[in-house]
Amino acid sequence: MKKKHVVASAVLATSMLLTSIGGASGAEPGKKLQQAKNPDFAPAMVNKDDNKLFDNLESMLSEKQASDKIGVIVRFDDSMANQKAHEAIMNKVGKFNTKFTFDKAINGVAATMTKKQIQQLENLPFVKSVEYDAPVKAFNGTANTWFGTEKARADYGFTGDGDGNTASYSKDDQVVAVIDTGIDASHVDLDEGKVIGWKDFVNNRTTPYDDQGHGTHVASTVAGDGDGNPTHKGVAPGAALVGVKVLDSLGSGSMSNVTAGIEWAVENKDVYGIEVLSLSLGTSASSDGTDSTSQAVNQAVDAGLVVTVAAGNSGPSKKTVGSPGAAEKAITVGAGADVGEGGFFLADFSSRGETADGRIKPDIIAPGYNLTAAEANSGNGYVTYSGTSMATPFTAGTIALMLEANSALTPSQVRNVLADTAEDWGPAGKDVDYGHGRLDGFAAISDAGNLSGTNIATPNHFAEQNSLGGSGAADTYQFTVDNTNYPSAVTLIIPDWQPGFLWWGSTPDFDVYLYNPSGQQVAKSEGTERQETITFKPTTTGTYTLKVSSYSGNGSYYLDLSAGTNGLNLTSNQ
Repeated sequence: MKKKHVVASAVLATSMLLTSIGGASGAEPGKKLQQAKNPDFAPAMVNKDDNKLFDNLESMLSEKQASDKIGVIVRFDDSMANQKAHEAIMNKVGKFNTKFTFDKAINGVAATMTKKQIQQLENLPFVKSVEYDAPVKAFNGTANTWFGTEKARADYGFTGDGDGNTASYSKDDQVVAVIDTGIDASHVDLDEGKVIGWKDFVNNRTTPYDDQGHGTHVASTVAGDGDGNPTHKGVAPGAALVGVKVLDSLGSGSMSNVTAGIEWAVENKDVYGIEVLSLSLGTSASSDGTDSTSQAVNQAVDAGLVVTVAAGNSGPSKKTVGSPGAAEKAITVGAGADVGEGGFFLADFSSRGETADGRIKPDIIAPGYNLTAAEANSGNGYVTYSGTSMATPFTAGTIALMLEANSALTPSQVRNVLADTAEDWGPAGKDVDYGHGRLDGFAAISDAGNLSGTNIATPNHFAEQNSLGGSGAADTYQFTVDNTNYPSAVTLIIPDWQPGFLWWGSTPDFDVYLYNPSGQQVAKSEGTERQETITFKPTTTGTYTLKVSSYSGNGSYYLDLSAGTNGLNLTSNQ
């Protein structure tokens, strides 16, 4: 049966909101990213239907035979001791291989079971949940790889170390000020004097700390040196940091605190050599850029600082960029995924323009889907988050490397280089979903320094614009996959989409489907919002068919395909 339509509502808030999304799954609460039924690109690790099996495990089971074996983690109800529950399962479903027994962090086991055994667990009252024992990947490492910054560091020797002394940090390095919840300067990736300046507008403490965790993750994404794990190295590991704490232990604050933090950074830019500000925060209400915090951003740019600001996580609806993301002179950053996370696609949560006064934001899209960076107060641990909060420091770190390549660049020149080197997505030119397009870190850094070099190989990108005339209408496209090393990712945007009201559903409501060369449906997205997204990792070459269908309503759409193919062809126009 087709999806159930939900009533959309809008709530305006005036409090400051962190633009991160907690949890290693990278899925935003209330958002659904439908992906292909493939172990490496499975649906999010959630359990929205409130049964005992996680949704991604159920998706996997649907393609398995009764005797096929799958690694799972089974959690027991706290009312039953681990050993007793373990034995009871064996008695009920038969023998299976146990990998680990957990009795501290969780009450449960990691085991390998057949599909039939896993399904039988649903009927056991002492079983709390069953989830797929998913592969663990170094997500931040793939972002650096696929957005080109890793190769730029390797080819040109840039790290953000401007003073020539890699063993210490100073104002002569590239310096980024992180205006956030603070920085845990004791983490192995951020210690050894990396935090060269500090100001606390919340508790007035004189030494760096982070009682929430968001700022540490942001700071590590900018400049973590990877001492705890080189895979999680930041974009500019040789850069220095300045911490400006404006948000409290709950990740909340006020516009006045943020404005004060921006002003402090401007006043002390020469003291600490600050060149870039990174602000992964904002209001929930749309802004026209005339508020005090947005104006403070503009003034910081006028003072010679490059300012990156998170667009927010209120997408895919339009006019969801608040303050200070709406600042005219800010480089406002939306979030996308990289090839290691199912392909290049726009994250559906990423906020969209226009601003309240009709300007186009965001300015660029950077990796913000499943980024792993330092975990505050863990010593050497890491945590994975998704959000425009993660895309913003990635962009700030890229800018630090651009300024190492050419320290004479002005903020407006930095903006122009980012725009000129971005891979254009969506309709031609700057648009309210992608801005100028997908960040190309290698091209931005090499162009900044007028350097020669060979960029990394990435999946080809194709964009189409079309329209559907009404319910049941459909367009079909074909593309031939000749490189199965790349996932195929599709982002479909419905520019004139309107949310539902009371009993009326949202309109228009378009869906997207992907079929393999044998005609089998291998991926689909049947949401009710303004964006539909699918990813699929092909295992065979051949011609794939993409279908865009109207469930209800008529209107235009544009879609972007990233895949190991050399073309996208319209084969049937409604």
